[in-house]
Amino acid sequence: MDLQALAVYCQENNLPAYRYRQVLKNYYSGRVLTFDQMTDLPAALRADLDKKIPLLSVKPLKVQQIGHTQKTLLELKDHAKIESVLMDYDGWLTACVSSQVGCPLACAFCATGGIGYQRNLTSEEIIDQIIYWNNQLYPRFIGRVVFMGMGEPLLNWQNVLSALHQINDKDGLALGARKISLSTAGIVPQIKEFAALDTEINLALSLHAADQSTRERLMPIAKTYPLDDLISACRYYVEHTRRQLFLEYTLIQGVNDSPRHLNNLMKLLDQSRLFYLNLIPLNGAINGLEASPKAVFDTWVKTLTQRHYNFSVRRSFGAEINAACGQLAAQ
Repeated sequence: MDLQALAVYCQENNLPAYRYRQVLKNYYSGRVLTFDQMTDLPAALRADLDKKIPLLSVKPLKVQQIGHTQKTLLELKDHAKIESVLMDYDGWLTACVSSQVGCPLACAFCATGGIGYQRNLTSEEIIDQIIYWNNQLYPRFIGRVVFMGMGEPLLNWQNVLSALHQINDKDGLALGARKISLSTAGIVPQIKEFAALDTEINLALSLHAADQSTRERLMPIAKTYPLDDLISACRYYVEHTRRQLFLEYTLIQGVNDSPRHLNNLMKLLDQSRLFYLNLIPLNGAINGLEASPKAVFDTWVKTLTQRHYNFSVRRSFGAEINAACGQLAAQ
């Protein structure tokens, strides 16, 4: 819902301040799909709001489900399309939200980059992905939110900040900061700005190579923000916040999975005890790239374990319906 439009409506109609708060409470509750269901409002007000302010800025076109993972194709007011994912595991309901229509970064291992970039999402469109899932789940609620859907969150900085405030605010979705995570391909200025927020919201870096040439091959953004500058920003982040930074590394056959690549990665991890590695299998073949063989993956896991690095193997959910990491393409 467009909160500014609601505020203007309330002001123009001389409504008492508590009416605005009532509408917000209903909106964030996840139990209503229309203003008419807000039964604590007068019937005439409900009818007028229904005509003048859309409650949701996203409309589901298609929903797919496999196991505990759902993916929905959402249409926006301008008919642009995005995808959002719901994962239900370990007792947590997690929403994976998009921050842009498409993505401008064109990472080689990501299907989203293949559809190009159309525009940033508004904070309303980001929040409404979560509201949509809460509507589907009610009386259960989303317990975690990850900005790991379509787009680069740090390139939509102001709208993402506004959305983060609503997600975390006690009068909004009231989700704890540690239950929120952003993943970035490495936008150096915003990593430093994020550190300055002094928030407990988690930050993850989509790394995928610990040397400049390999990273450039996989992620063109590395030409704008070279690896040395990026790692310097990462060190600044952990030193300033004293919080872990999650480094995401997808193993790709013949590209970034050699012993040399592993050694480079371990040298990077040695730079801070607050660097935490998420090792990720490539989900399907993308742009001619294929997942590293199981034997190679197991060797990496064994070596990292023996040398006592802090890491985990990321589980993939929804690959069968193209809902896993790197697979969202608004199809």
